[in-house]
Amino acid sequence: MTDNFIATENGNIKISEEVIMRISAISAREVEGVTGLGTSGSWSDFLGKKSADKGIKVEMSEEATKIDVHVTVKFGVKINEIAYKLQKTVKNAVESYAGLENISVNVYVDGIEPEKTVEEKTQEK
Repeated sequence: MTDNFIATENGNIKISEEVIMRISAISAREVEGVTGLGTSGSWSDFLGKKSADKGIKVEMSEEATKIDVHVTVKFGVKINEIAYKLQKTVKNAVESYAGLENISVNVYVDGIEPEKTVEEKTQEK
């Protein structure tokens, strides 16, 4: 995993890709209309791995940070609006919390989750 160094007057600050992945995952889940991260049936699901940052990929270099976000959205939402909100929310969170600049956020809508019927909601309880 590549680490990003930020030079300060007091020394260097190192922020790992894992931290950026976690920030991205947390902020992506806060966007209304997003029902999940990653794709169902992914290798991590097959292997039984449950990850808080599943569906997030981060590539960091000295020049830029690229974040790929794979999501499932609720049926009936405007996908392009959700994708734009995701880009803006994730980018703002990473800039704010990690102090990084030159961030690009690519959104991949990999699935649509249908609304649950009243019967399905009752069965879950």
